[in-house]
Amino acid sequence: MEVTQSKTELSYLTRSLLHHPSPYIIYELDGSIAWANMAARYIFELKDLKELSISKIDDDIKNNFGDINSIALYYDTPIEISLRDISFFMRTRIHMIPVTDEDGIMLIELLCQSRNGLDALKETIECIENDRVELAYQKQYDLISGKVTGVEALLRLQDGKGGHFSNDEVIPLIEGEKLFSLIVLESLNQIKKFFERRDELGLANTTVYLNVSAHTIMHQEFCKIFSNFVEENNIKENEFGLEITETAELEDTKKAGESLARLKKRGIKIALDDFGAGYASLKYIRDLPIDVVKLDRHFTSNISDPSTSRLIKFVSDVCSELNLEMIGEGIETEEEKKKMIELGCSVGQGFLMHMPSFIEELKKDNKNG
Repeated sequence: MEVTQSKTELSYLTRSLLHHPSPYIIYELDGSIAWANMAARYIFELKDLKELSISKIDDDIKNNFGDINSIALYYDTPIEISLRDISFFMRTRIHMIPVTDEDGIMLIELLCQSRNGLDALKETIECIENDRVELAYQKQYDLISGKVTGVEALLRLQDGKGGHFSNDEVIPLIEGEKLFSLIVLESLNQIKKFFERRDELGLANTTVYLNVSAHTIMHQEFCKIFSNFVEENNIKENEFGLEITETAELEDTKKAGESLARLKKRGIKIALDDFGAGYASLKYIRDLPIDVVKLDRHFTSNISDPSTSRLIKFVSDVCSELNLEMIGEGIETEEEKKKMIELGCSVGQGFLMHMPSFIEELKKDNKNG
């Protein structure tokens, strides 16, 4: 291919994508960014392309542009991005566009499904950059003895005005746009602070669970991050757990099972979140090496319905047979708690027992007994 022709086609490519609603960047093999469209500049608030770089892309991807006469290859993969003074992961599709027989363009599409998703991306990145990511912790209880057995770490984003974004406003966007990978590194920073203080919080012998998307655990890079986290912080077996959300993304259960098995070998406890919300839940129990089943709150809120009660009892019996722990979510009344115990669910969480609290609030609660 003629060099002049290549430059012409590159110019056409960048012009055609400049105002595209999805963020696109062109990556140089030295890690720098050669070009970014308007959407990318918007979410990163870029004044200079030097503010943005790619920390890591798999070498197998970087060196494979394919055949000059073939359709371009692409890879769906998370990549680590450095923006000014912070780093985070983003879900991307890397288009390997051959330009010559030996070289090409790495066009990186930052996956985003809507304009609302674009705004959610921008807001989440702003929160990371300005230390506005927090975790609130909700205790889980043995419903019979009242003993705390674990805590779930719940994402909270500060709005920059002294408050927090509504969960109904932010979380569905983060889930819908699959942005959980964005906040993994910052969430682990927050979890580390919890472990440093959990003795004074009265939570020394509990498991702390972090929510991660099914997409996240499918990638080897994240498995390394979680494994390194427990090793570097001397976290013992079953002291740290992952709650797998968005299970509709678990298309390859064999690959997911292999990832989860590696994490379990590191002593990380695995919980299947929102069980019963999807049609494939029983399949996941059969095929995945999980430790905990978290019953979707829809079952709890409808527990007085006879058919719902029968389903809860069925799940309880299955968990008992497979030696899995079962946790009932969203318990808000004494009647719901009583009924859960009757149906065989002895561990639960919900507003009846504990409202999600930040670390300083947990410390105060512990002092007050």
